[in-house]
Amino acid sequence: MTKKVKLLDTQIKLLESLPEQGMGFQIVDIELKNGQKLANRIVFNSTYLQVNEEEFIDPLQIELIKLHDEKNGNGAKKVGDN
Repeated sequence: MTKKVKLLDTQIKLLESLPEQGMGFQIVDIELKNGQKLANRIVFNSTYLQVNEEEFIDPLQIELIKLHDEKNGNGAKKVGDN
C-alpha cells in the first residue's frame, strides 16, 4: 500500500520548475535533513509525494529534491534554491 504526502509550497514551486518524466508526474530522489535518502520516488502534479504506507515523511525534513537520473545525476537542488 502507498499513501501521498502533500509537499510544502516551496517544494512544489521547485518541482514546477523542473520537467516531468510523464503526464503529471516526476520521479525524484529525496534527501532528508537526518541524511536518510529516498530514491526513485514518484511525485504527482509537483505536489504529492507517494510513500510506502509504513513510512512517515515530514515535508519540513526534506533537505534536497532532485530529479531521478541514473545516467548523470543532474537536477539536484536544495529546497528553497532558486
